[in-house]
Amino acid sequence: MLQEDKMMQLKPYEECNHATLSEWWEAHGAAVMPHSALPATGCIAYNDEGVPCAAAFLYLDNSVAVGLLAWPIVNPHVRASEKFSGLNHVVEWITLHGHNLGYDNIISMSAVHSMSRLIEQHGYQIAASNCEVLLKGK
Repeated sequence: MLQEDKMMQLKPYEECNHATLSEWWEAHGAAVMPHSALPATGCIAYNDEGVPCAAAFLYLDNSVAVGLLAWPIVNPHVRASEKFSGLNHVVEWITLHGHNLGYDNIISMSAVHSMSRLIEQHGYQIAASNCEVLLKGK
């Protein structure tokens, strides 16, 4: 278990969670990231009833001390307050985890304005805008 409070419990992402996150990505009109492209350092926030509410991932660069907070997503079927709380917990944990591992800088990219604003509330600063993320699989 990663973190727990009265509202949310954080657990590590596991391959068995991929179908759930795929449903969320599809519901939001986003591309589904293949499990093979997701790092082991992902986490999911669960509400007090055990329902997953939000998730994100942390990529760790092996050449410089930079991490990437990636693919933040929310469950489209929970209350807005649970989406917000879950995302805040996930972003906070990923940021702290990256820093605790010695990654001095954590960057993030989002095409969703409200997601960027939430991440910004955790001390992130806009470094660029109008960014597109492209992926090429094998």
